[in-house]
Amino acid sequence: MARSDAALRSARRAYERAHVLAALRAFAVAAAIVALALGVHHMARASWLFAAALAATLPVLAYRGGPWRRGALAGVLAGLPPLLVPLFVFSLSHGGHCPSCTMGPTLPCLIACFGTSAVVGMLVGYRALSDPAPHRFALAAIATAGLTGLLGCATIGFVGALGVVVGLVGGGVTGWVVAGRAAHA
Repeated sequence: MARSDAALRSARRAYERAHVLAALRAFAVAAAIVALALGVHHMARASWLFAAALAATLPVLAYRGGPWRRGALAGVLAGLPPLLVPLFVFSLSHGGHCPSCTMGPTLPCLIACFGTSAVVGMLVGYRALSDPAPHRFALAAIATAGLTGLLGCATIGFVGALGVVVGLVGGGVTGWVVAGRAAHA
């Protein structure tokens, strides 16, 4: 009986250690993404709130494991285009880069935020249906993709942030519906 209890405690410690290490790795990823955003964008006050939310959300989802962890990682990858594409669009259209942008939001940047978010939202929604727990995967992915994308698009104001959120949710629902129809066909 004592050996059984010791083995159970040892297995439980290993399980908890694995989850804590996953959370620490996720925090490191969040810190790297925030550092990237800081290097390429002017960080508005709202951007710092999104950075803090990402630094809190990503480790929690990684600690939870399973579809939460898989969705969080997919979301961070899906959030990189909305984080970086406005930088390239502004650079190509104005010959500068976002940290020196004093003009405020421009139509090409707004379209880039919405467009990239809609495309990656569709991919996330489509991928979520192939996961064993699609709802949890989709929730984690949309949350972390939104927070990652907002680090870039929120720097151009409320409309840029709205573009990311509407694009991700609308694209996610569209991807979900398209994948669901393909599965029933």
